[in-house]
Amino acid sequence: MKQPNIVFIFMDDMGWRDLGCSGSTFYETPNIDALSREGMRFDRAYAACPVCSPSRASLMTGRHPARVGLTD
Repeated sequence: MKQPNIVFIFMDDMGWRDLGCSGSTFYETPNIDALSREGMRFDRAYAACPVCSPSRASLMTGRHPARVGLTD
């Protein structure tokens, strides 16, 4: 079986409609739009915390931010 190529993009301070593929008419994001068209798109997600540090820690450890000791 051929291994899949996975590109995971983790952004800070991005609104739900800040990409062209999400409906933005202000920002032009042609490369990300092409990735969205050619691959799988997951548009329902949950951020572990509203700021970046706990969310990144949660992603890297697989645990909730409070369990890692980062909440702000």
